[in-house]
Amino acid sequence: MSLLFTDSRWREQNLKLLQNLSKSSAILETSVQPNPLPSVEEAQEMFDSYLNESHVQNPFLLRRDVQRLYHSVFLADHSAQQATRLLGYDMFRAFMILAIGSIRMYRTGTHKDHPYGYYLTAMQHLDRNILLRGINAIQDILLVARFGIYHHIGTSIWELTTVCIGMCIEQGLHKSPRQSSRRKISLLHEQLQRRVFWECYMIDRYSSITLDRPAAIADEDIQVGFPVDANDEDIDAADSSGTFANLDSFCQATTTRPTPEANTEISIFLLCLRLRKITSKIQKRFRQKTEHASGVTNQLLMESITTSGKIYANLDELLSELEEWRDSAPIFTNPRSLYETQEWYDLLLIREKLLLVRKAIDLVPKHSNNIPPQDLISICLEYSIRIITQFSAMFERKQVTYTRSYFQMLFTAGLSVMYCISVVMDNGSGTVVSAAKALQQGEKTLKEMGKDLPDALHYVAVYEALRVNVLGKLSITPEQYQTAAHTGDTRGHDMSGVERLQQQQQQHPAQSSDNWFLSSNEPLLNDQPLGTSFLPWDSLLGDSTFWDMETGLGEYAYGDAMLLFSNITEDNE
Repeated sequence: MSLLFTDSRWREQNLKLLQNLSKSSAILETSVQPNPLPSVEEAQEMFDSYLNESHVQNPFLLRRDVQRLYHSVFLADHSAQQATRLLGYDMFRAFMILAIGSIRMYRTGTHKDHPYGYYLTAMQHLDRNILLRGINAIQDILLVARFGIYHHIGTSIWELTTVCIGMCIEQGLHKSPRQSSRRKISLLHEQLQRRVFWECYMIDRYSSITLDRPAAIADEDIQVGFPVDANDEDIDAADSSGTFANLDSFCQATTTRPTPEANTEISIFLLCLRLRKITSKIQKRFRQKTEHASGVTNQLLMESITTSGKIYANLDELLSELEEWRDSAPIFTNPRSLYETQEWYDLLLIREKLLLVRKAIDLVPKHSNNIPPQDLISICLEYSIRIITQFSAMFERKQVTYTRSYFQMLFTAGLSVMYCISVVMDNGSGTVVSAAKALQQGEKTLKEMGKDLPDALHYVAVYEALRVNVLGKLSITPEQYQTAAHTGDTRGHDMSGVERLQQQQQQHPAQSSDNWFLSSNEPLLNDQPLGTSFLPWDSLLGDSTFWDMETGLGEYAYGDAMLLFSNITEDNE
């Protein structure tokens, strides 16, 4: 992407925009106060939302345990001893489920209380013994990590999943039952152990791949199989029959027909796991070797990695695997959530395809002018445009909500479009118009997400300035650009990013890039929320801010996970 920044005139005119990337950003959640328990009816809605949405993709809790928790907290008459217990462990889980279950409801206006308020209250019930409760401890940390995908949690998702994987290894959850010293357990509990381990794996790969950082466990060190694609009740019945010695024997005897009626409550989870396995293979096959080996050995290794034939062979193989994965996706006649829609599976497919082709472009031998082969550029451009158009349409329909990883995906796709049309010398007018339309659409969506992600606003400004500069260098007429953008002032076509932003600020002060956050309804506060320490961005962002965009995804990359727990428990004391 450095090619986009080689224009010295552009860099000089947009120096302020680049410098802004290292500035501290306000955190919207600092204005939120802890929430009390909601009414029985509201709690039922949020628990149902959790089970029908988050649980569908991430079933690391048993559905019956979630339902039992709701009953014990909101419906049961408590003795004094039971009430004391509810002030701790059960209350923590209840408030975390309320926090996760209310995210979509709050963002669509169907629930008035901020999800972060439930998270803050949950943290008040988190005690020092959280790491001493075996598999329950892993589940609790996973609840925090899941919430952290949508909101600041004061620490790193990457760090949290590293802790979780470490605890899984200590408990032998990565091994098959015959290889570990675990005592005999019920089939359902063995199923739960697998679900917990593979959930840790899935979030670990999610965070490490997003950041291009080391995974917490290598694929070759995992011996345990996937969970069985069966409902809990069926596993219970098999356990009661005494026919099966372990979960693997039950799995071998179970046949699942590829019909909507055969879908189970973990079918989507298994689909996501299979995708993460492919993504992990992509990372391994296309890992850039940066360590310095000795002389000839290192030279031969690099020659092997960067051989065009091998790269193309891997690319074709992995693209085929991704297509096969998409063909295996379950079909739901009446989708209850995003995770049961075909549009979401299509988005996941094209996202991984773009990741794959960008990895290939990174490593493939370049021409004398350092430009990758044109066929790879064409594929990259196609995938990038499809990501922008598909995600933007889903976002506009409110099928998907904003997260920093979605922002990064869209931002990266936009820069990929700019790069591709910049290095191809024979772009047809249709290609440029399609690219311009996608860039405009992506910019609109990024701005919408930026309203709720104030730490992303500076990236939006850089995106806009780059888009204006790149399209200004291409032979596209104002009429074509107007057709692509549908709206917008084409007179700013040849302006620098700063000049354009200044003109927008004069014409629409409340909507200018520098004023988006100032004009929002959220107060600008620097105070930290109770019990939670937020890491200052100034200490995280170095000179290579833009080149290492993961620093703009603060909580994914940095922070001491143990600091989160120690700070909270000290506050409670």
